Amino acid sequence: MLLNKSIETFLHHCKLERSLSELTLKAYKKDLEQFKQYIPEDNRDIEQIDKFIIRNFLQVLNNSYKPRSVKRKIATLKSFFNFLERDDIITTTPFRKIHLKIDRSKILPKTISRSSINMLLKNIYIERSKFDSDHRGYKEMTRDIAVIETLFLTGIRVSELCQITCNSIDLKNEQIKILGKGKKERVVPLCAQSALKILKEYANIYAEHLAVNDAFFLNRDHRPISDQSVRRIISKHCAISGIPERVTPHMFRHTIATMLLENGVDIRNIQTLLGHSSLSVTEIYTHVSLSSQREILNLKHPRKDFA
Repeated sequence: MLLNKSIETFLHHCKLERSLSELTLKAYKKDLEQFKQYIPEDNRDIEQIDKFIIRNFLQVLNNSYKPRSVKRKIATLKSFFNFLERDDIITTTPFRKIHLKIDRSKILPKTISRSSINMLLKNIYIERSKFDSDHRGYKEMTRDIAVIETLFLTGIRVSELCQITCNSIDLKNEQIKILGKGKKERVVPLCAQSALKILKEYANIYAEHLAVNDAFFLNRDHRPISDQSVRRIISKHCAISGIPERVTPHMFRHTIATMLLENGVDIRNIQTLLGHSSLSVTEIYTHVSLSSQREILNLKHPRKDFA
């Protein structure tokens, strides 16, 4: 079988049988297309790909990408060749004969500083107050605030936020049913009254459009909001607020997890909130918390006051 055909077969399997998200499928396709481009056209029979080709490709990756990206691309290739072996498309995966040396050092997640969070939350409400309540600007600012408050309040992924439906958010009982990775559902409480208030106001302002939409968060054309729209909203308001660092939607997730841990919340509760299937994924936030503790101790510990 040709490499191109085997990639199509694998992606079809991932979509229909494994029910992977569009985001994961897109990443798989991108990684496999990159691998295909590396293989010479006269050597694209899948059976001809051996450990030497894989090793050389991994060397190219190591020279061009950060360890985290390399690990993801390797994981894609391993999953691809394991599938081909299980389905008897190839005899043996070439990875079976390779000893991989991957940099497994933990890359600490980037968080938003407390001062920047404070600046952002304060400024977005100030910006909204500049509009009359019947002005389009007020309406869009209410939507933007609701998006930002939800990201910070719940720690959900941007893809999960975009998938919130009118049926999955229950403002009366103060909770959202989230459809996470692997189609796993979890219920996330809405515990801050300020956020609840803005979500209720958003739902009221957009009631006419929400009545004919499944999606809860809508763009300016009253269609379901996209990942890219959320990124633009955050970038726009961070710039207006004078926040120097680059802030992404996922940084809200890292930030709330780290802050909860620093405030003494049990790591298993944080795991449930974030929808992590494994505690080991959540444990990376303990490293961030320890870094913060070390910084505080360096500044505040009384030992420096003694000879």
